[in-house]
Amino acid sequence: MLIASGTWAFLVVAAMVIASIILLRTLNAPRGLPYCRRPSLLTTAEARFYRTLAKAVDDRMTIFAMVRIADLLVVDSKTANGGGWFNRISCKHVDFVLCDPESLDAVMAIELDDASHGQPDRTERDTFVDAAFRSAGFPLLRIPAQAQYDVGELRATLERQCVFGK
Repeated sequence: MLIASGTWAFLVVAAMVIASIILLRTLNAPRGLPYCRRPSLLTTAEARFYRTLAKAVDDRMTIFAMVRIADLLVVDSKTANGGGWFNRISCKHVDFVLCDPESLDAVMAIELDDASHGQPDRTERDTFVDAAFRSAGFPLLRIPAQAQYDVGELRATLERQCVFGK
């Protein structure tokens, strides 16, 4: 059976269009995994507080930022539905953790509370986090976000919390 020349031309053009689409998709396909680098670990407000916190603790504490709560608290092994309780903390983090500079034992967690903490979902999250830390006997300090911080005032707050030992 013979194919008319118009049909051949159509098939050639269609094949070229399909080949072009495949080529473009191949060239535009993401390479590797779909991750991008985050521009900064801390927000501008968190970085501002961090600089003040570093001055307030001087070399008496080591500061870690963005620590998962599950790296600070563990679920008691005798707890029913331990996996469910773990899931409630596994994806949450605190803004800062103060650690003993020698042992690196965590001493206190700090949350920087900005305006978002007034929203109902954040308030519910904060209530749960506060209760979890209280239950574990782990100090959690909440600091309202501000445009500026006073180093001496922050140091005095930390001293009142007995962060620096006695």
